[in-house]
Amino acid sequence: MTIFRIMSYHIDALAGGFGSHGVDLCANVIRAHLPDLVMLQQSGPAGGYCSVSELGERLGLAVYGDEFVGGSAFLSRYPLRQVQRFSLGHGGNCLRADFEHGGERVHLFNLTLVQNLRARSDQVRLLFGDQLLNNPALTCASIIAGDFGLPFYGDWQNHLNERLRRARYPLWRGTFPARFPLLDRDRIYFQGAIRSLAGHVIWSAEARRASRHLPLVLTVETRETREPLKLMERAKMGAKQPNPICG
Repeated sequence: MTIFRIMSYHIDALAGGFGSHGVDLCANVIRAHLPDLVMLQQSGPAGGYCSVSELGERLGLAVYGDEFVGGSAFLSRYPLRQVQRFSLGHGGNCLRADFEHGGERVHLFNLTLVQNLRARSDQVRLLFGDQLLNNPALTCASIIAGDFGLPFYGDWQNHLNERLRRARYPLWRGTFPARFPLLDRDRIYFQGAIRSLAGHVIWSAEARRASRHLPLVLTVETRETREPLKLMERAKMGAKQPNPICG
C-alpha cells in the first residue's frame, strides 16, 4: 500500500490570457498543493511564451510528454516508465505512462477528448481498445484523468461508468469555466485496487486566472497494485494473457 497526491490540470498551453505571466500563475497553483504527480492537458507553448519544460524546472519536477500545442504531459517527483502517446482521433489524444512509487506501479492515462458528441463516442471506444485500457499486459491499478469534453450524457458516458470508477472526491465537481465552474469537464477515474482518500477542486484566485479550467487534486491510496486483475476481469477483456508489465 502507498499513498500519494495527484493533480489533473488543463493549463491552456500556459497562456492563461496573460502572456508569459501564465506560467507563473500555473506554477504557483501547482506549488501550493505539493502534488507528487501532475497530469497536464494542453501542455505546449502558446505564442512562444513558455514551454512545459520551463514549468517543470520552476517546480523541480521531471517532465514527460509533449511540448506541442494541444499535447499532454506529466510532471512527477518519481520515475515514469513506458511513456507513450496515442491518438484517439478527431483531435483527441491519450498519453500513457507507468508511475512508480513506494515499490508499486500504477498505469496512467492522461486524456484530452473533444466536445463533439459523436467524435467523443469514437474516442471512448478507442480508449477501451486493446492498446489502452483493454491491453491485457497492463495488470496494475490505473488512473484515468483529463479533459473529457462537455458533460453531456450518452452511450460514451454510460460506457465509462460501467467500466471505470469515478473518484469519490471531490464532492463538488465543477471545473469549467474557471470563473463560474458549473461543468465537470475535468475528471479522474480509477481501475483496479486504488481509491481516493480526499480531494477538491482548487478555487483560488490564481487558479481562476491561470486557465479556463480549474485543477483537481486527489490524495490516493493503492493496494497490491502489482497483483494481476481478477481472472473474471481478464476474461472479459477477451485476450490471451502475455507476460504482464506490472512489476
